[in-house]
Amino acid sequence: MKIGMGPIFNESRGVMRHILGIKKYSSHDIIEIPPKYVRRVLTLDKTGAGIVMYEKLINPIKSKRYDIVHSHVDPWFTKLCLSSRKNFKWVHTYHMFYFAEDWLNSLDKYQQATNQALIEVASKADVRISVSKWLHDYLLSNYAIETEVIYNGFDSEACDKANRDRFENKYAWGDFILFVGTIEALKNPRLFVQLSARMPDMRFVMIGQGLNAAHLGKIYGVSIPPNLTVMNEVKHEMVLDAMSACKVFVMTAKREGIPTTLLESMYLGKPVVVPAHSGCKEVVASDEYGFLYEPDSLDDLVKQTQQALVSTNIGQKARERVSKLYDWKILAKSIDAMYERTVNH
Repeated sequence: MKIGMGPIFNESRGVMRHILGIKKYSSHDIIEIPPKYVRRVLTLDKTGAGIVMYEKLINPIKSKRYDIVHSHVDPWFTKLCLSSRKNFKWVHTYHMFYFAEDWLNSLDKYQQATNQALIEVASKADVRISVSKWLHDYLLSNYAIETEVIYNGFDSEACDKANRDRFENKYAWGDFILFVGTIEALKNPRLFVQLSARMPDMRFVMIGQGLNAAHLGKIYGVSIPPNLTVMNEVKHEMVLDAMSACKVFVMTAKREGIPTTLLESMYLGKPVVVPAHSGCKEVVASDEYGFLYEPDSLDDLVKQTQQALVSTNIGQKARERVSKLYDWKILAKSIDAMYERTVNH
């Protein structure tokens, strides 16, 4: 069975890693849209004009080469699936919505267009998937959109290659508390900076796209304390090395689907501290598997982080939980079964 999957442009983002996880472990022929060689050509143009031209002028699914086309997020591709659906069965995965309260200003035009397409266009797919139970419930209660829950996953084989010694030998930081995210307000990096200031005796590290001291200061009005090191985006292999080396992994996001970085850090046996909402709460579930803090409460975040630092066997329980529920080796079987039902329906 041939499955067209896309669109893929930035392979470091969570949705793209979701797509590539399906490709790696599915038993079917997953065809990337656009293919890797096209992505390389398009991304050479730093203005983004090539990608825009590709979106507007090329219909990569017009032919009947696919049994199924599986769309994710991007409104132009979702609309393309609707207009071309006579050639194939159409599957759409809902990963997340854009909520205005999670951002510094009102939603931009792209975010508004994405939300509109998710509600008005993706809802017409032959099969609709949510990556989390909370998103399933949100779609059903707010828009009467019915979805099947198949979780977002993580690649345990990639995690098994993580090497804490490689990271420690390069940076020699010893025990540290780790944040992996972006400069975006959705990821709430400001709260992590505030956490580091409240715990001056611990080393803190931030890794992610757009992160640097100047940007954090300009956007969020925070000063970087001396115990916090801020790194920009690095290769995924180094992120996994950092997770393997850290003492505690902390998430401060305002909302998440099922966050891949959380799954990875739990699989690597790390105590995790996450806000008690959305996909973070769904993954951690209880204090048996991690530490949940009251969203936006710095005091509770400090308290839970301090408890995580002295925890003992919670990391092993966390690893066992995500191994059973979120490993792509397991989830890909559910995806494949869904593809087969869809084609044979």
